[in-house]
Amino acid sequence: MHHVIIGGSIAGISAAKEIQRGDVGAKITVVSEEKTRMYYRPMLPFVIEKDEIDITFVDDPAERFATKNVFEKVTGIDVSSKEVRFSSGTKLGFDKLLIATGSGAIIPDIPGLGGDDVFPLRTMENALEIKSSVKGKRSAVVMGGGFVGTKAAIALKHLGLKVTIIEKMEQILPQRLDRRGAGIVSDVMRAAGIEIIVNDSISEIIRDSGAVKSVRLSSGGSRGADMVIVAVGTKPNVEVFKDPGIKFDRGILINEFLQTNIPDIYAAGDVVEYVDLITGLPSVSALWTNAEEMGRFAGKNMTGDNIKYRGFLSVMNATDIFNIAVTSAGLIEPEGKGYEIFVQDNINSYRKLVLKGDSLAGMVFIGDVSNAGIYTNLIKNRIPLGSLKEEAIKGGLEYIDFVMNAPV
Repeated sequence: MHHVIIGGSIAGISAAKEIQRGDVGAKITVVSEEKTRMYYRPMLPFVIEKDEIDITFVDDPAERFATKNVFEKVTGIDVSSKEVRFSSGTKLGFDKLLIATGSGAIIPDIPGLGGDDVFPLRTMENALEIKSSVKGKRSAVVMGGGFVGTKAAIALKHLGLKVTIIEKMEQILPQRLDRRGAGIVSDVMRAAGIEIIVNDSISEIIRDSGAVKSVRLSSGGSRGADMVIVAVGTKPNVEVFKDPGIKFDRGILINEFLQTNIPDIYAAGDVVEYVDLITGLPSVSALWTNAEEMGRFAGKNMTGDNIKYRGFLSVMNATDIFNIAVTSAGLIEPEGKGYEIFVQDNINSYRKLVLKGDSLAGMVFIGDVSNAGIYTNLIKNRIPLGSLKEEAIKGGLEYIDFVMNAPV
């Protein structure tokens, strides 16, 4: 059996591991355009600011999971002959195929965007280019205030640059933190010297003899800049899979077994569109942990298991902003009736819980993130709180509580 995996990041590698376990002796080929060793994508901002850091996997997946690596650009799939086509003109046959191409950076159509010193931050190559370009620069503008944008801004600030974040929404970290949580993080970043502008966007990048000099804002203002980081979001890499008839909307559509509408073709990770566990609505996820889990399920099912994948949390984040811990999961800004919201807002911490009935639906923890893993597990698995509801609201839940209250 020949399993081909298009995509060499966490979804593809997690699938390869499960295929190797479930089908000993199977041939596994991982196809990737990136020729670097597999790495932890969420840590790319650290590559920008630190000279001695290695974010690659400790074990070489090609050796550990008995895979063959092919570094080619995929241009399409021939469904009838079960072959993957490459830009070089060559083809690769498969018995079962996993599409794990992830997502790519959204590049807006803005005058002046094309050219030197404007970078997305999605790949190792991007991070190394930014790191090289920083030398001699004094100021930077980050377009987008999501997690990638905020972490890039922090990295550049650590390198001594004057940094401005431009976010078109009314807060940074939209859809990742509620307004109060975003306000706390904004205050921390401003205190560290990072300028944050919200409710605005970049309408043009001004250049002089090709070099970036400033950005013009939609509001009419401007900010000086020697370089620009583009971090306005991502979109699933689905373009080359349109012709074979694979169904997709925002991402590739899959069933509960991670199968596409084409027999023997699966999909996992950022490239798919599936169900959000809390809202029940179709969603796409660019989260590392979700991609890892989907890859595991896909790999198991490609080797004959029939394990149902329930879905993912569109919001499930854990990071730190200037040494302030930040965690969020589930539904953080509920709309409609039937929700209860409980907030503890103290000088050193902010904790918000969203409940629906007897279950947790969402959370935002900043500063004091103790037992955040327990709360995330409760949200993801929709575990009824029962007699532990009051303890959950107070913030005192521990794992032992569930052991002691488990049915006999």
